[in-house]
Amino acid sequence: MIKKNNKRPSFFRNKHEWEKIKLIKKIKPLGKTTPYAWAVEPVHGCNLKCGHCSARLLEPNKYDFMTEETWRKMWEIINTVTPTCRVDLCLSGEPTLHPNLVKFLKIARELCPQTQLQITTNGTMLIKGKVDYKELLDAGANIVYTDMYSPRESFIKLAEKSDYPFYEYYNKPDNVPSPWTYYGPHIKMIVLQENPSNWPKSRHRAGLLGTWYNNLDWEAAKKFNLTPVIEPPTRRCNQPFIYVPVHFDGSYLLCCQDNMGETAGEYGSIYDGIDGFKEYWYGKRIQAIRRNLREKKRKDNPQCSRCCITFSRCDYKLWTDEEINRWWDGKEWRPLDFIKL
Repeated sequence: MIKKNNKRPSFFRNKHEWEKIKLIKKIKPLGKTTPYAWAVEPVHGCNLKCGHCSARLLEPNKYDFMTEETWRKMWEIINTVTPTCRVDLCLSGEPTLHPNLVKFLKIARELCPQTQLQITTNGTMLIKGKVDYKELLDAGANIVYTDMYSPRESFIKLAEKSDYPFYEYYNKPDNVPSPWTYYGPHIKMIVLQENPSNWPKSRHRAGLLGTWYNNLDWEAAKKFNLTPVIEPPTRRCNQPFIYVPVHFDGSYLLCCQDNMGETAGEYGSIYDGIDGFKEYWYGKRIQAIRRNLREKKRKDNPQCSRCCITFSRCDYKLWTDEEINRWWDGKEWRPLDFIKL
């Protein structure tokens, strides 16, 4: 069922009108426990070495690229278990470094036509002219979310040249759509965001920079007031309930804070197919981790005990007691015993 949204945000003033955008009723094959979004790593490695990011610890100028086979298998699973969702190309890699990114976007759009696909980029390859906003959006991306590591005027010129709607995150027009909300495959826009060095203090106070499981260059991290997590927050976390993170090799990760791929190989892979996805998403170990988070016991989870993230909705309970206290063994649901991770 497709519903039209007749409310037109004021910033859609060129040929890409809001009236063309359709809100699609989300399809949830797994009911309330259907993932809300995927965080996908087309590239493991970055061309910047920022003090607030664990990618600084990776070997310089070494990049691992997701293969086309892995990319295709992943999108086949996405279209089966979460056909109407957001997919963010992000994690520790800079996605625009991938030599086949434009081709991959076209493949994704073909295999999963209702997905809303977002690229989160540091903008360096845009500035160098290696890619441009128009080709990324024409190829199948819906949103290009840019952390500006060059003068904002340069990105404004590039965005204007694309002829797609754009706005600056801290200067939002009226009724602007959020890049973090699913609107369907028809929305197209560019979001220009300040990089963390230029963030307002309020954004830092909100705890939006994490420690990536304490994988940081702590001397460089001082600039961002980041220190190792010794005692984790006694709060919930919603990330393993809503996100499916995928490492460049197709391995599922615990959550989107695992920039280094620390948990790669522990939860299976997209190569395990649909049945394998369900064994990952509802597996005994990850269900035990979710229950600890539900009970505000981050300290009892090996990775969560080293994480300080408290996103705005982290304390939402999300799943029911029944859904959190059982696990899928590949054949049947079983009660979740208390296990030590």
